Parts: sequence; structure tokens; C-alpha cells
Amino acid sequence: MSQQKTSPTTKTLVLAIIALIIGAIIGYGFAATTMVPYSKYAELEEKLNQAGGGAPSAPEYTFYYVSHGGPADPWWAPVIKGSQDAAKLLNVKVVYSGPEKFSVQALVDLLNSAIAARPNGIILTITDYNALDQPARSAISQGIPIIAVNVPDPRPANQRIPYLSYVGQNEYDAGYYLAKYLVDKGYKPKRVVIGIHEVGHIGLETRAKGITDAITQAYPGTPVEKLDITTDPTKAAEAFKSYLTAHPDTDVIFTLGPLGAHPALQVLREMKLTGKVHLLTIDIDDTILKAIDAGELDAAVSQQPYAQGFLPVVFMYLYVKYGIIPPPQVPTGPTVIDKARLETVRKQIATTGGA
Repeated sequence: MSQQKTSPTTKTLVLAIIALIIGAIIGYGFAATTMVPYSKYAELEEKLNQAGGGAPSAPEYTFYYVSHGGPADPWWAPVIKGSQDAAKLLNVKVVYSGPEKFSVQALVDLLNSAIAARPNGIILTITDYNALDQPARSAISQGIPIIAVNVPDPRPANQRIPYLSYVGQNEYDAGYYLAKYLVDKGYKPKRVVIGIHEVGHIGLETRAKGITDAITQAYPGTPVEKLDITTDPTKAAEAFKSYLTAHPDTDVIFTLGPLGAHPALQVLREMKLTGKVHLLTIDIDDTILKAIDAGELDAAVSQQPYAQGFLPVVFMYLYVKYGIIPPPQVPTGPTVIDKARLETVRKQIATTGGA
């Protein structure tokens, strides 16, 4: 069976993305060290022209994508898709690994396994910088470059893991601007609860901190509590029911991802509190999109997961192949999506599975 050739549109898209990335790098002050000869662009174009023209060649490089997000969390599906799409276009192999259930130790074990495989690069979520610090530094000392994605090391640059770049949103801003969306509408909450599905996850804890700060800065004295809801939807629903029963004055729920938003929607429907209790979340999927459209959910933050899969693979390829240094940070969000902005993300969800 003949291989499908890369279409001109796809080829142009990839080259445009690479050009934009290089332009961004130059904007970060690396122009003197990252200028790429035209011949390199021609080489990339020729490579894409030949893609699928015959038997596929062996992958040029192997990258490991080591994440705290496993198959239990549907949010990671478009991330995986993005990484594999980039791998196909660039003729590299991307091995994605994530634990069945959230576990810092499992993440550390997966990182150590990736290091032992001696890949050309590692893309890594820095979910717990204390636990990941030693193995990540070990990988870098062995000549394996690391790009952080989705969750950065929040420490100052001279203390953090020396990865090449961070691709993803600022987690504090994600929480802060989501809560500020409610504040800017003039709503003064009586009591706020934040459902956190992975306690200790530095990214989620930082989101929760942003939410708390935005509410308490605007309305000092307003109770804002974190609630451990776990990653189990049934347990999450039970936790929300118990909290709302014990605190009937609760009028705002924030969740930090679909694993919290889905059971919260269910509970509000069952308790007939839809429309009475404001619900806002971070991250978007089809269920959340429909809930916004139906008026059951006020707003959600989009951080564009497909880009978090696709872009770090491109960055790693450019670094390993040409020595092109990526920008220190490439923000993929946050963008607050409400009913008025649904069309902005419909195409992303339809084509990638998330936004």
C-alpha cells in the first residue's frame, strides 16, 4: 500500500510554524546565535515533499514525552495527538508515557525509565519539582535535553531545573483570570469552594492560589476553601454533595479540570442548584463546551492542549537537529472562554478533541 503524501497545505503549515518559532526565538534575543541558513529550510521542505513518497524511513530521532497525565484523564488525548502529529510530520518517534493514576513516584519512575532508554530528548511535566529535580538534572548532565510542558518549575531561573524551555500556560494566571472574570462581572460570592483533583500537584495548587488571591483581593473575608475531590468521578461527586450540604451558603464552585467539572455539573443538576451556584473551570472538552452553551457553566480557561503536544516536539527537533535554542517560555494560554466566545474553540475541539 502506498503511503499518503504530505499535502502542500500541511507542508506549508509546518514550515510556517517553524518560521514563526524561529521568529519568536529571535524576538527573545537569540538572533545572533540562532539564524538558520536558507539551505536548512530547503532541507525541511524537501523532507516534507518526500514524506510518504515510498517506504517510510526510520525515525531520525526519538523523544520521550513523560507526563503525569495518564489515560484516566481525557484532557491529555489532544496532547498525545499533537505530539504524534508532529512526530509524523518531522519523521521522529515520540514515546508518550503517563501513569494509570496520578502518582509522583510513578512519574519519577517513568522519567528514570526514559533516561535509561537514552533518547535524543525528553519532554516533561514538572509536576513536583522536588521529586523530579535530581533525575531531570541527571538526564541533562548526560546530554539529554529537556523541555518542560504543561507544568513548569516555579523556582527562580538560577534554582530551577535547567530545561530548555517551558511550553504551556502560566498556572497562577489561569486561576487568577478565571476568578477575576467573575469579579469583573460584579458578582460578590458568599462562599467559594475549589475542587482539587490531584492534591500536591504543583500546577493545580498554583491555579487554586490564583483563584484564592483574585477573590480575596476583591472581597476580603470571603471564605475560599480547597476540597480534595480525588480523580475518581464518583468520589468527587460525593465530596461536592457533602460540602454543599454542610455549607448551603456556597454559591461559587471552581474546578481545576474536567475531572472536577464533570462531577460538579452532575451534582448541581441532581441538587437542583444549576444557575444558583456559579460553576467555573479550567480546561475545556466537549462536555464543558456544551455546559457553557446551556448556561450551566459560566466560563472555562483554554490552554490549548494540542499545542502543548505539538510545539515541544517541534522545538526539540529544531534544537537537536540545528542547535536552535527555543524561547524560555511559550504561552499557550490562558484564555477565558464564555458563551460569547464559544466559536473561538469549537474548531479546536472538533479537530483535536480539546482546547
